[in-house]
Amino acid sequence: MTATTEDIHTPRREGEVLELDVAASTTIYKGTLTTLASGYLTGSTGADGEPFAGVAYEGVDNSEGSAGDKSARVFRKGIFEFNMSGAAVTDIGSEVYSVDNQTVTTTQSSAEPAVGRIVAVENSGKVFIDIGGYC
Repeated sequence: MTATTEDIHTPRREGEVLELDVAASTTIYKGTLTTLASGYLTGSTGADGEPFAGVAYEGVDNSEGSAGDKSARVFRKGIFEFNMSGAAVTDIGSEVYSVDNQTVTTTQSSAEPAVGRIVAVENSGKVFIDIGGYC
């Protein structure tokens, strides 16, 4: 296509909550970190090359289904509490990476993408992360 030379109507979505198709044989648990595997939503495993999709708005069981049989909504903005071993106030401002669907770390083990930035430390095992701009 060529560039437009007149006003156009561009469809828009809000973007804070997005609905995505769930991967085959997958269960998404409400409140957990999610990623995209070959374009389908899955629970985060900290694997390389799986882009962060957001925090699950709801739980969906597609454990007996094919890819895309069910969909789930994810938050793409907001501040959420997750587990982090050895968290300290000095970690505030640090980017975090997923270890699994409920745990983050400040140490990137290889090429997994960041899932947020620490904005508060609840205690040595819990941090609040801002996911805006990471999914």
